[in-house]
Amino acid sequence: MTRPSCKNLILDAAEKLVLRVGAAHMTLDAVAEEAGVSKGGVLYHFSTKEALLECMLRRHVERGMERRKETIAQMPPGPAQELKGEIVAQVVARDPNDRMCAAFLAAIANEPRLMSTIREIQSERYGRLVKPELPYERCVVLLLAVDGLFFHELLQSSPFTAEQRQQIVETLVGLADELAVQA
Repeated sequence: MTRPSCKNLILDAAEKLVLRVGAAHMTLDAVAEEAGVSKGGVLYHFSTKEALLECMLRRHVERGMERRKETIAQMPPGPAQELKGEIVAQVVARDPNDRMCAAFLAAIANEPRLMSTIREIQSERYGRLVKPELPYERCVVLLLAVDGLFFHELLQSSPFTAEQRQQIVETLVGLADELAVQA
C-alpha cells in the first residue's frame, strides 16, 4: 500500500474539516493539526486558505469527472453518448457525498474569487458536452435542466417525488436521444 503524498494528506484533512466545521471556519492551523503536519508543511503546498479551497474544489471536480467517464463508457455509442452519460452521472449515479458539494457552495459564498474556478470548470464542461453535431440551443437547455435538478437536490429544495424524479430523468435521457436523431 502506498502512502498518500503530503499534499493529498493535507487535502484529505481539509475536506474532513470542511465537512465538520464548514469552509468559513477552516483554518490552515486546523488543517495542519488534522493532517499531522506542521503549518509550514501546509504553507509549502498552499500559500493561502483560498489556494487550498481552490485545489480542493478542483480535486473534487476531477474525481467527479472520473466517475462521469465511467458512466459515459456504459452508454450506447452515438452522438448523444456523452450527453446521456452526463445526465445519468449528474442526477442518477452521482457521488452520494453531496455534503462536499454543499460545503463548496458555502466556501464560494465566503470566497467569491472561487467563482472564477467554477466558471472555468463549467465552460469546459459545456464545451465538451455541446457537440457540433447536436443542436446547440436544445443541448444547452437540456444541460440547464440537469443542473437545475442537481441543484434542487443539493439544496434539498426539490419539490419532486421519487416517482416524478424518475420520470424527469427518463425524459431528459429521451430528449438526449431525440437530439441525436435530429442531428
